[in-house]
Amino acid sequence: MISLEFSELYEPIFKTKARYIDLWGGRGRGGSFTGTQYFLHLITQPEYFRGYFMREIAGDIRESLWRDFKDRIDEADLSELFEINETSMSAVYTPTGNTVLSRGFKKSQGNRTAKLKSLAGATHVLIEEAEEIAQLDFNQLDDTLRTKKAENIQIIRIFNPPSKNHWLWGKYNLMPAEVEGYYKATPKADPNLLSIFSTYRDNIQNIHKSSLQAWEDYKKTDPEYYHTIINGLISEGVRGRVYKHFQPITAISDSYPKFYGLDWGYNDPTALIECQHHNNTLWIREVVYQQGLTNSELSRLMDQLGINRRAPIYADSAEPKDIQDLKKMGWNVIAAQKGPDSVRNGIKFVKDKQVFALEESVNLWKEVEDYKWRLDQYKMPVDGEPEDRNNHLMDALRYACDYINPNLKRGVRFTAM
Repeated sequence: MISLEFSELYEPIFKTKARYIDLWGGRGRGGSFTGTQYFLHLITQPEYFRGYFMREIAGDIRESLWRDFKDRIDEADLSELFEINETSMSAVYTPTGNTVLSRGFKKSQGNRTAKLKSLAGATHVLIEEAEEIAQLDFNQLDDTLRTKKAENIQIIRIFNPPSKNHWLWGKYNLMPAEVEGYYKATPKADPNLLSIFSTYRDNIQNIHKSSLQAWEDYKKTDPEYYHTIINGLISEGVRGRVYKHFQPITAISDSYPKFYGLDWGYNDPTALIECQHHNNTLWIREVVYQQGLTNSELSRLMDQLGINRRAPIYADSAEPKDIQDLKKMGWNVIAAQKGPDSVRNGIKFVKDKQVFALEESVNLWKEVEDYKWRLDQYKMPVDGEPEDRNNHLMDALRYACDYINPNLKRGVRFTAM
């Protein structure tokens, strides 16, 4: 029997029967180390084990969990007992045939339609950066895990704390932290969840002094980063949030001509947003946010909602057939203009407006709170590169703004009767 060393903090992992194990908190806590060390322990036991490393994008596993796991093998001087396949990022422990494999929720960035197939025979799944996984994708994974070859099935989720509205907090109670505007989380009484929170202070013996000083310096230079990424507190909104200036409103009058933005969807929601504009002010509300809509069903729904067929609807130009379909049904659909920097410029245009969003537009507000710039490997926002997620109504809003953008060639304006 091979013996591996673990911090006392993580001793509960070896005793729990919980299906879900959350290893979360601040940067430098050793979460990925513990996760891959745990997998090395499990794969070298005589009991049947088939584990999966998972991240949102399959290719990202190579320089994270897969590299770390190979380091754990080398550190334990066990290389001769493993068959390693670099191409598939899989490993077989030859004495027992136990295996570790790698799988992404999506094959590549921006793939919105990839579906995860059953992980045959999986006993354990280790998800890194679980905060990046959509709830639907996680639920589909969870539903596939049902092997009878092991006493327990476990999903280990490693994450920095997402904002307070994230689905991961469904099994937690949130309470205000000592820092105004931030929260702490404690797990609800649930035998299926083991939650272990930690920060670099629990792993300080393994961290270089220069790193410690750099992280503490963020307290002055970037307090948001310090409180969330370093100290593991939970923020009101996501880090790198694109829009912070939207204001809620309880009602919108019909004082100005209405125009619309449309983002096509089927597996993803079809999103239609209604706008009014005067001077430098935008009033917006969610009109349609629904999966599985055909174009004819969308047309009937817009009729039922009382949308004027002459009102301009600016739609994603990547779907010309859909645009033509709605035009044939009598709708004034116009292809939104795309090109180099169109996303960045569209966002800038919206940010220059005073925006009031109807309070009851639930999905709209959720997207506003979750829509963010892409984060680099250090969790710093990359300006000008929004993530391709939580953006159906956000894209529709940019398309709609073609109507009022003086720098773009527009279709015929609609005047309210």
